Amino acid sequence: MYKYGKIRQICSILAGAIGRTRAERRFKRDVIRYWGLISTVGETMLPRVKYKTKIPVAFCFDARAVKMTAVTIKSLLDSSQNRCDYDIYCVIGQDVDETQCEVIRKIVNESSSMVHFVYGNNDFDKSNRRGWPVAMWYRLMLPKLLPDVKRIIYADMDVIFFRDLIDIYEYDLGDNVIAAVPTRLDNYINSGFLLMDLDKIRKEKLYDEWIKISQKEDFKNPDQDVLNFTLKGRIAFLPLRYNFQLSHGSRIFKIYPNSQLDDLKHNLVVLHYSDYMKPWFVPKKRPVYSKYWWDVANKTGLFNE
Repeated sequence: MYKYGKIRQICSILAGAIGRTRAERRFKRDVIRYWGLISTVGETMLPRVKYKTKIPVAFCFDARAVKMTAVTIKSLLDSSQNRCDYDIYCVIGQDVDETQCEVIRKIVNESSSMVHFVYGNNDFDKSNRRGWPVAMWYRLMLPKLLPDVKRIIYADMDVIFFRDLIDIYEYDLGDNVIAAVPTRLDNYINSGFLLMDLDKIRKEKLYDEWIKISQKEDFKNPDQDVLNFTLKGRIAFLPLRYNFQLSHGSRIFKIYPNSQLDDLKHNLVVLHYSDYMKPWFVPKKRPVYSKYWWDVANKTGLFNE
């Protein structure tokens, strides 16, 4: 187990026994669990010639998540400055108006990247959602909504980027359809960060299969379970640095080898606030490492800490 991982686990349980609220107890546990895992984020990148083409990246959200997505996009642009530019595709709900789109445009227009707004379709309206917003299904719509895009990187709106996405965009998928970070010992992947081969998805008619199965099966994590179920054996597994989830808890020391945990310290690419606690909540309900989110949010002027 990773560097005194067992001791960390025991100490975190003891620390988490003290606290008036669930969030307070969780915060105390995570301070001990994750202590020292992140160090010099974004500070050790070597200079390189700027990447020759714009890298396509997608974010999917409704009106409630516009400002949070703006922070995520800002972190992507800042971490990639002078290294690469992006074609940013925002798949949005009908509730997102022009004023809200302008919030995103303002962030992107400060860079050499471009932003494109695409409305989600109605193909998954009859799919099971388990209380999640319909925007959850937008990532699965990408092969149809973006017919001219061959491959794309998808990211949730509750992540922060510390490095550019050049390496992952050039990743050789081989016969695989997507690449993602496994979040369990059985290689079940999290859908919060994906490299997707849209050409393969279209050629193999996986989109139609996703619609059918999403209506028949009542999955616990609908979009994520659909990907894991339909693409078993066709998923390339990425290292933890591409989707470090704060919801892992002590399981992180059982799932990932020491080399991947050590890799986080200086090479973290994506920090995912995947827990029920979010950095934009009131201070007493924020997760560990919220500082990194606020470092970016304060640059946007969209939030008052």
